[in-house]
Amino acid sequence: MKRPAHGIRCVLEILSVLVILAGQVFPVRAEQVINCWDETKRAHYQRRKISTAINIYAEEGTVPQVRHESGVLAGVEYDILRIDPCRTTFLKVDYSETPVYLTQLEDRELLAEGYVRVGGINAGYFNNTASQYGRPVGAVRMKNEWTSWHGQLNTPAYGSGYATAYFNRYNMTLRYHGWKNRKWQGDHNWSYITGYLIDAENAVSGSYTYFADGKEQDITHGETGVMNYHTYGRALTIFAQRKNGQFLLIEFYGTIADSRVLELLRREDVKDAIRLDGGGSCQMLYDDELVNGRYQPLRNAPDDTPKFDRDAADAKRQRALLQE
Repeated sequence: MKRPAHGIRCVLEILSVLVILAGQVFPVRAEQVINCWDETKRAHYQRRKISTAINIYAEEGTVPQVRHESGVLAGVEYDILRIDPCRTTFLKVDYSETPVYLTQLEDRELLAEGYVRVGGINAGYFNNTASQYGRPVGAVRMKNEWTSWHGQLNTPAYGSGYATAYFNRYNMTLRYHGWKNRKWQGDHNWSYITGYLIDAENAVSGSYTYFADGKEQDITHGETGVMNYHTYGRALTIFAQRKNGQFLLIEFYGTIADSRVLELLRREDVKDAIRLDGGGSCQMLYDDELVNGRYQPLRNAPDDTPKFDRDAADAKRQRALLQE
């Protein structure tokens, strides 16, 4: 009778060792919650591949300064990811020349360096035709450089009446650079062919603005671009920043009037808010075990507002000197 008991104990010990080894080789990931719009309601699967995302990263082992909440406004469900940027938690643009699902659209170099993706949303508009499916409409900038699509730079020149959000770790600003009646609208001393003198880690073009520079305004002056999203009723994505520095990633899963969206943004006391892609592209993911941790909100964040023109050149020159 003793031998079988001893044998069972040995088997259990071996199994426990295998479980520990498996945990080391295949680390357990927090559950990825996926929310998207399936043309009728919020769903929990991905239905469309995209080219551009705004993702949240945090240093592994730290508490991500990210909170998730959901609600209903005018009968439409919504999700909000709130990000308090700090040294260990930040936003960035991720881009894939070949469209992929949001779960796959992440910076693998950052992950290899010891960061984790906490969450993310779909971002810029893209071409929906068969021959150019996935080509960004407007700007996509990451790591302080314009991205490209088959050798062509993804700058605002490829937009059509769109505003662009430029952002660094702590601050964002909105600018309008695009075509209107076959004339280039934007800073006269910028070249829409060769790019722009910008000191901004990230940029992504949207449709129009709800708030800009602390004012409730549309800096595109009513220019609608390819589609009039003021009246075209579909789900929508919003990228915003509050006056206290907190970033907001917002998804509405259904048609909602701009007037109701503005109500929410006024309550949030935002200084900048831009409408990004919508419809079936609307999607958000977050790691359920990583958001809503207890942390001390950042106060007096450094001013790293994106710079343009001579200011951008000076900022880049100063960084180059510091790196020498």
